[in-house]
Amino acid sequence: MTTVSIYGAGQLGTSVAKLLSERPSLNVSGPYGRTERDKALKSGADVVIIATTTRLRDVAEDAREAISAGSNVLISAEEAAFPFIVDSELASRLDALACEKGVSVSGTGVNPGLIFDALVLTILGAVPRNCRIHVRRVVDISGFGVTVLRRIGVGKTSEEFAEAVEHEEILGHAGFPQSIHVVANALGVKIDRIEKTLIPVITDEDIEISGRMTIKKGQSAGVNQTYTGIVEGQPWFIAHFFGHVALPLIKRDPGDDIDLMMNQKPLHSIKIRPGIGAQIGSQNMVANSIDRIIGARPGWVSVSEMPPAFPAPFV
Repeated sequence: MTTVSIYGAGQLGTSVAKLLSERPSLNVSGPYGRTERDKALKSGADVVIIATTTRLRDVAEDAREAISAGSNVLISAEEAAFPFIVDSELASRLDALACEKGVSVSGTGVNPGLIFDALVLTILGAVPRNCRIHVRRVVDISGFGVTVLRRIGVGKTSEEFAEAVEHEEILGHAGFPQSIHVVANALGVKIDRIEKTLIPVITDEDIEISGRMTIKKGQSAGVNQTYTGIVEGQPWFIAHFFGHVALPLIKRDPGDDIDLMMNQKPLHSIKIRPGIGAQIGSQNMVANSIDRIIGARPGWVSVSEMPPAFPAPFV
């Protein structure tokens, strides 16, 4: 029987625990909160899931503890999808430790983990090499917790938003540089640089989110952001994300679009409607990655190095 330990007792960790507990072949412990950190990370479980926060620096020591105990590790932190562009020295140390212990580590989720990387790579199998990529995602973010919403940038005036972005207190939705580099690395493409724009979506009226948060008129109710990967001086990969807490209010519908361009002309366009939900997508991507992280090569691996995630046989 495969053992799984879950660290992080928030929305994601709790949902993943419930999903995995339904599989008879798994022995699931947790989700554990911060007061039970050692129990979660030093268990020696076959797989440890770390579902806590966004930044590599905030999960690195947790990952080290789990790797040292001989566990494969799945991390929901967006920066973990391709950590070498965040802190190459730290990521390389953890990669070496995982290789030494014979275990695998990977970041997983929907964004990054699926829409902007794994799904793009799959579709690229049907086109010539020199395609340009444009991925757009419109997401209802009202289901996120208050902490995540504030990190994304909800509840700020335009001036407060700009200042918080400058001080890296607001990240928007994180993980886009990671997705772009996952695709580039798989294709052997060298990224010159990644350009970023991060703009608040200001509401014209008050919005109440299920009694958890009130957004006043003149404050940000979402974020409009674009990351552009530049290759040989030209835009190669454009990743666009529009997240809002009340899409019907602004007459927008959720959806995911992938456009592949050749010589500045459309080659293929893939649309997913109503789009993959942020919460249901993320929790299932994590839950459906147990078998593939166990089967992955030792070290820190990206989604390009693993088979697609899908529900395991119910045994």
